[in-house]
Amino acid sequence: MSGASALVLVAVSARALAASARRAGFAAIAVDAFGDVDTCAACRETVVVEHAMGGFATVELESVVARLSRRQAPVGIVYGSGFDDCPSQLVALARHAPLIGCSPQALARTKDPMFFAEACAQAGLAHPEIRFTRPTNSGWLIKRRGGSGGLHVAPAPPERELAPGEYWQRRIEGRSISLLFCRDSFALTPVAWSEQWTSPSAAWPFRFGGAAGPVEVNPDDELLRKLAALTETLGVRGLASADFLDDADRLWLLEINPRPGATLDLFDDDADPLLKRHIDAVVGLPAHSPKRRAPGAMEIVYLDEPCAAPRGEWPDWAADRPAEGTSIAAGAPVCTVSARAETVAKAKAHAHERVRRIRAWLQEGGR
Repeated sequence: MSGASALVLVAVSARALAASARRAGFAAIAVDAFGDVDTCAACRETVVVEHAMGGFATVELESVVARLSRRQAPVGIVYGSGFDDCPSQLVALARHAPLIGCSPQALARTKDPMFFAEACAQAGLAHPEIRFTRPTNSGWLIKRRGGSGGLHVAPAPPERELAPGEYWQRRIEGRSISLLFCRDSFALTPVAWSEQWTSPSAAWPFRFGGAAGPVEVNPDDELLRKLAALTETLGVRGLASADFLDDADRLWLLEINPRPGATLDLFDDDADPLLKRHIDAVVGLPAHSPKRRAPGAMEIVYLDEPCAAPRGEWPDWAADRPAEGTSIAAGAPVCTVSARAETVAKAKAHAHERVRRIRAWLQEGGR
């Protein structure tokens, strides 16, 4: 791997990107907020930036990427989470190496709630109503533009005023599902559907919990055609995901994340590395049909109390492992567990059990 072409990977957590880059034959250089043991092991070099766990809006990234680019001569920069509310940061990074992903302009369009709602209507896709004036009835959420991971979503009390960057969205009840897809200049290629769930806390009632898949979702060809039209309007390129709510009557499109996201971990495969698909799509190569993914699940471990990462040996199904002694704030992600099984239901059950085991292990100090 020492002679492999290098990629700079920038995300709040870059570990999954790094693992996928290695599968695709690249040397990984990571810039993220954690510097987990797994990330460091997968990368030629890792740089941890402070105050970035909530994203990169107020972080000085350009000097970091400039320094890495001079030293490592990467073939490009791949970005993950952390830029949804600050796409202009990507403009600065692209001065130092080619950006491999959606353009900053496409990211901004996709994360503009009004533009996105109007584009959904134009494409004929159901999207929950949004508004910027106070609703007169109940059943609404407050969301923050450019938020991610469910941390920006909260029920809307009647007296609540909007803060800058916030908006109201009508609440839809249903099953949360997501389509991982790859968009090139020719077509939209579905990779796999997953079901997702939350890990609610008092502060973050819609916090992302985990995902399992592939699950059977049988939308008609018309929905995929409309989604392809929408992604073309937005300018989406490469790996992305479309999050839906299924209310048993229709699929409501909530948002598109135009970048590799949480289910990269779930569906990446040695025989079909997803980061290679991402790069091929961005440089203009047509996609081939994806292989069938094996059943699996991934879930994030959170603790209600602060803790320090223990000295003990982590199980091999735990990823994003913090270095010994790392302080972990209450409510912050501790690690990610994964599970494989003959069925998605069994994999999901295994993941839930492994979360319980990690929590108990941490409460015992890693013994």
